Amino acid sequence: MNERMTRERILEAGKTLKKYKAGKARLEARLVADEQWWKGHAWDTMLEQGNPGAAKRSTKWLVNVIMGKHSDMMDAYPEPVILPREQGDEDEARRLTSILPVVLEQNHFEEVYSKQAWEKNKHGTAVYAVYWDSGKLNGLGDVTVCGIDLANLFWEPGVEDIQKSRNVFLISVLDRETLAQRYPQLQNVNLQSDFALPQYRTEDASGRANKAMVVDWYYHTEVGGQRLLQYCKFVGDTVLYASEDDPAMQGQGWYADGEYPFVLDVLFPQKESPVGWGYIDLGRDTQEEIDLLNQAITINACAGAIPRYFRRRDSAINLEQFLDFTNPVIEVEGGLSDTDMVPVQHYALDGIYVQHLNNKIEELKQTCGNQDVSNGITSGVTAASGIAAQMEAAGRTSRDSNRGTYRAYSRILEKVIERIRQFYDVPRTFRILGENAAYEFVRYDNSGLILQPNPPLAGLDMGWRKPVFDIQVSAQKQNAYSKMAQNELALQLLGAGVFNPQLSEQSAMLLSMMDFSKKDELLRSIQQQGLARQMLAMWQQMALELAQRYEPDTAERMAMAVMSAAGEVVADTPPKEIPDLDETADPGNTRPMQRAKEFAREVSQPE
Repeated sequence: MNERMTRERILEAGKTLKKYKAGKARLEARLVADEQWWKGHAWDTMLEQGNPGAAKRSTKWLVNVIMGKHSDMMDAYPEPVILPREQGDEDEARRLTSILPVVLEQNHFEEVYSKQAWEKNKHGTAVYAVYWDSGKLNGLGDVTVCGIDLANLFWEPGVEDIQKSRNVFLISVLDRETLAQRYPQLQNVNLQSDFALPQYRTEDASGRANKAMVVDWYYHTEVGGQRLLQYCKFVGDTVLYASEDDPAMQGQGWYADGEYPFVLDVLFPQKESPVGWGYIDLGRDTQEEIDLLNQAITINACAGAIPRYFRRRDSAINLEQFLDFTNPVIEVEGGLSDTDMVPVQHYALDGIYVQHLNNKIEELKQTCGNQDVSNGITSGVTAASGIAAQMEAAGRTSRDSNRGTYRAYSRILEKVIERIRQFYDVPRTFRILGENAAYEFVRYDNSGLILQPNPPLAGLDMGWRKPVFDIQVSAQKQNAYSKMAQNELALQLLGAGVFNPQLSEQSAMLLSMMDFSKKDELLRSIQQQGLARQMLAMWQQMALELAQRYEPDTAERMAMAVMSAAGEVVADTPPKEIPDLDETADPGNTRPMQRAKEFAREVSQPE
């Protein structure tokens, strides 16, 4: 069989990779510089170096911004709900809602999410990859969701959507000996390459002398009018795997959805680029000015705190004793004059310079959306609802960023579903949280995701359909203040009588005008409660009418019980005032009976 992936195609792909790398040169330089800033070595990248003889210490205002934004992202850790687009897929959507979090948990996705949250806030872009790993579960295979270093990913320059790039390359740095053991065809191959990845300045000696650059190449081909995703792994000019030469992949491509397995979560987008820029890029200039001002003010403060003197060379003062502040006596040969030792005059900085420094700090906070309230400083407000309101107003930028992350999270889950649809031929067992918070063990495969037959229409075959789902994402966790505010709101609603069954209609109208978390669930419960109350009143009315006809004595007691349960005060009536009931008397004319019937009628037949 003739191999389609020839050495010439590999060499051409290598040229394309170098072209992509050249178009990414400025981004690579920025990534390395951003890491230096993050590690506190901002002076190494600053053009203005300040006083060359003074200490170059970096303040951490920009680091504090990134820490706060990372915390906001972790507080808003996503949780999915899978919604069907067709009624027949409702059960499958419920199963996916329970199973997808388990798949992510098995991939330690919260740790992946945390690491990529740092990347998004520092560099402006977090990269996720969704693979199928055939080696998982003892060869059964399963989905892998992981984070990717942006420096190792290459795409066509000028595209804003990585899915529109003609090729996508991912570079991995692997040990040569390990690689040769895994792939015997590399035993006698020269793995030296002139391709170099950007290298971060780390504290450990991370040399790459014994490493080899392994290229994962993703591209598309057209087969029978269908666009297929292909995959090739190579080192130098040696092919390790090619999907085009794999008989099992013929006609379907590497992944059936035809998309690159990468998802980019961008903070501040740029034109003609799939990546963005982060908070270091946003606040870099202001942080440099803060450090320069801080250095100058520190130098001035130290100069004023340590007295300095001009001393004439032929002065008779004993310099050693003069500098010894523990010695109360200083010896002098001969007489002293005013010119023997003259203090150096120090000019203290005006307060405007310190104010300017504080203004720059405030500018950085405002520019990056890192106000004091976001860090717990609430300006004297103590009520949880007030604190939550302040934090809600101060967290607009974080919420906007989190919405972008939720969109990326939805695309990640879409790819996870596609991997399950393509590869879950054999059932797997999942432990999920069922009703009443009890664990359940369920078996799941792709039988509900593959093509399903459409119901026939007028005896005609309507073909097949592919189950498609919508993904709704919400925050799994809430911060302490938002929980306290939610609790305060519940107490206020309780005090206002919203949970009173007799006020269900008014409560429903009130809640329909409000907006808070889980409002729909509360509104549904109150409506169900009101409906149950109407049904109860209807049955009470029927029971009273039957009792009046067949058990008059019982009907009177039932009427009083109904009014007591409804909250009305029924005065004690002396036995002598209770009218005697005979066959000619109308048992429905007593006052408790009339009130009970009116109450039941009002509740069961509202206007």
